[in-house]
Parts: sequence; structure tokens; C-alpha cells
Amino acid sequence: MNNLNEKIGFIGAGNMATALISGLINSNFSPTKIIASSPEKEHLQKLSEAFKINTCNDNQEIINKADIIILAVKPNIIEEVINEIKISIKQKNILLISIAAGIKIEKIETLLGVDQRIIRAMPNTPASIMEGVTALCSNNSALSEDVAKARILFECAGKVTEINETNIDIFTALIGSGPAYIFYLIEAMLESSRNLKLPEEEKVNLISAMIAGSANLAKNSQDSPEVLREKVTSPGGVTQKAIEEFEKYGMKEIIKKCMDEAEKKSIELGEK
Repeated sequence: MNNLNEKIGFIGAGNMATALISGLINSNFSPTKIIASSPEKEHLQKLSEAFKINTCNDNQEIINKADIIILAVKPNIIEEVINEIKISIKQKNILLISIAAGIKIEKIETLLGVDQRIIRAMPNTPASIMEGVTALCSNNSALSEDVAKARILFECAGKVTEINETNIDIFTALIGSGPAYIFYLIEAMLESSRNLKLPEEEKVNLISAMIAGSANLAKNSQDSPEVLREKVTSPGGVTQKAIEEFEKYGMKEIIKKCMDEAEKKSIELGEK
């Protein structure tokens, strides 16, 4: 685990926390060094059973026992949670990592009311199978070794990049929310596959394999996505007909519009 010996505390035990914990455990991080808190007993029970980590329903206990805190709560309760733990955080030299969507570092600093080492991270759910993508940005109080520790943590769950916080809203819209768009595409393709007489599970596997293979080709090829598409699109062929339909309905403009609206929503969450 790249010599990371700190204890990791999760405040919040929802889907993203679960994905990250899964990634850590799958990377051989000791479950005895992970503790998670949540008011939802069912979430904690699932985490305890699945990963054998320590759990509690007291955020103060997380502060007391962990060296690195991952704030994994919904944006609408971030203020409530920070107000609960800020005194304890002030009394302990602790690294705070927030994965709350849309919440700016400046807001966390204001709520804490004290200089604190803060890193903002935006992961996505494929972290649960160590295929996630995470963006990191930090405040002026965070040390280079803090960023290095955060990178080690999130590299357990996939690829990590460091960005300026001014870019994190578009990153959230494009990459953080991106898996949902792919799942939506799979749903649509499944609904369109009614004439393919195969079991549903097999169709899901085939479509998923096609998307994964295409993504890997785009990643590893010297050709641009446009050139790769053109190589599949024979004049007058089946693929060209489908592309023509996409273009007739303005598919690229729809996607651009969706990205713009998702970015606006991320900005809106940060301004509340």
C-alpha cells in the first residue's frame, strides 16, 4: 500500500464511500486501519460485513481515531457535519479530504474557521473495482506530502489527476457523473435489443464488453476518436445510417447541453 500507514476515517458511508473503501480493500489496505461513521445503521452493517472495517455512529470517534478524514457526506448537510466536528479538528493535526460534490475548499475553510490542511477530491463510482478516475486539488495549507498521500489513497481505486479547483465543476460534470451516462447508454441499447434473442444478462455483458473494448481502443490508438469512428463507418453501411440518425437529432448538441447543465448544477451546489 505504498507505505501509507495512516488510519483512514470516513464520515459518511454512502455509495461513494463504499466504492472507495472497496477500492482500498482490493488494494490490500488493512481493514483495521479504516473506520466509517454514518447515522444509517444499515449502511454501516453492510460495510462491516463486506469489508470487516470498523464502524460507528459518532463522527467525533472518527476524528479521535483517524489520521486522515474523508468527508463523504451529501452537499446539503456539509455545514451541519463540519459544525459538529470543527472543534475536534482544530485540536488535532489532521488531513481533511472532501468528496462532497460542488463544495468549494473556500467554503470548508470558512466553516472550519481555522487554517486546515484540506484536499478536495472528485472520484467516480468505478473506484469500487479499481477503475475509477479522481481529480485532486488542495488549499495553501496542504503540504506536498498531503497531496502525495491523497494520491496514494485514490490510486488504490484507479487513475488520479491533479487540477486547479476552477476546473473541478466541469470535471465533475464530465468524469464524476460520467459513469451514469454510460449506464444510461447501456439501458438505451438494451431497450433497443428486443429483437436479439439472448438472455438479458448476456446482452448486458456483450454491450459492456463492446463499450470497454471501444474505450480501450480509443485510449491506446494513435488515431483520434473521430478517425476511429470513420474507420467503422463504411459509406452507405449500417453504421453510417445510425450516425446519420444521431446527427439528425443533434446528438452532439444534446450531449454538450447536458454537460453544460451538469456543470451549472455543480457550481450551484457550491454556492449554497
